[in-house]
Amino acid sequence: MAAPQSVAAVRMSSGIRRRKVPGSEADEGLAKSGALETLRKFDVYNKVHEDYMQKRQLGGAVTLVTCAILAMLVYCEVCEFFSVEVLHSITVDTNIDRKLPISLDITFPHLRCSEVSVDTVDSAGDTQVDAHGGLDMLNLDAAGKISAGDPVASKGDCWPCLEAEDTQHKCCNSCQELKDAYNDKGLPYFHVLDTAMQCKSSIGCRIRGKVVVNKVSGNIHVALGKSVRRDGKLVHEFNIEDIGDGFNTSHHIHSITFGEYVYGLQSPLEGIRKIAGAGSWMYHYYVKLVPTVYISRWGTTTYTNQYSVTDSARNVQVREGELSGLPGVFLVYDFSPFLMQQTEQVKPWSYVFTSMCAIVGGAFSVATLVEMALSGVAGCI
Repeated sequence: MAAPQSVAAVRMSSGIRRRKVPGSEADEGLAKSGALETLRKFDVYNKVHEDYMQKRQLGGAVTLVTCAILAMLVYCEVCEFFSVEVLHSITVDTNIDRKLPISLDITFPHLRCSEVSVDTVDSAGDTQVDAHGGLDMLNLDAAGKISAGDPVASKGDCWPCLEAEDTQHKCCNSCQELKDAYNDKGLPYFHVLDTAMQCKSSIGCRIRGKVVVNKVSGNIHVALGKSVRRDGKLVHEFNIEDIGDGFNTSHHIHSITFGEYVYGLQSPLEGIRKIAGAGSWMYHYYVKLVPTVYISRWGTTTYTNQYSVTDSARNVQVREGELSGLPGVFLVYDFSPFLMQQTEQVKPWSYVFTSMCAIVGGAFSVATLVEMALSGVAGCI
């Protein structure tokens, strides 16, 4: 009898344990549903059943207009986000040991490269005579295109010497021979260089490249004659009789920068075009440089110079055998004691997210008020 009772007890105990398993799962489900019900109490977004919602044509029109305005505002905000703001600050310039690279590109349509020289002079006494180191002087033809230089006469050719022809000068087979013939007769020759067959392939000159000077006041000029240093001074050598009928210094400044190039930085001299009249003209450009440090959004630093400019011109035509000035183009520069710092600043990503939220929320809030007002007016009518 004892054995059957023990077996029954085991079965009873095991049966009780099985009945507790489904009961515990139900309790956990009730606990979870209770937690969800508690979470629902924090819902501030009230829902309206679709059966109680009314859709009207007026509301649809307001929605379409709102979406169009919203798209336009989002586009404007994205453009604003990608734009770069430049912050400006001014300090005293303490960089006195830097060099100044000057990049220029100037065309003289009626001056031969052999008739002018490019020189730099500064207040520290440093002079670069006929500075060809970083500059290229390119010959131009009558059409303003780069040419290979003067034509070369073939063997047996005899090109005319024009007004200088005499018994000693019957053939002038090069531009230099033509100029020598005019010099021997004491005649000015600049008026024939544009048309003479010996010279018309190189009637103009384009000067472009870079020169490096000290960071002190000075000038860079393109002027008549061959420049030499004599007794510590810069002297231009030329025959004054050669320019008796004028020296055409007409020019076109394609570009000029003082310092490293920075995209978007204004250059007042860029595109300047001067047409010289009769005589020999001397042009001065007085440039006031403002040292500038430009810091890009990527952290790169560029040293350059902004500048303002004034200009003057006067005719220095030969009178009574003398010139009242040196025909040419002079760029006279001086430095400001201040340093301008320009820093690019971009907007953070949080800006676009907050702006989008404000635009979307504000647009739909205003649209709701507009729709309610229009619906009220339509109801009264």
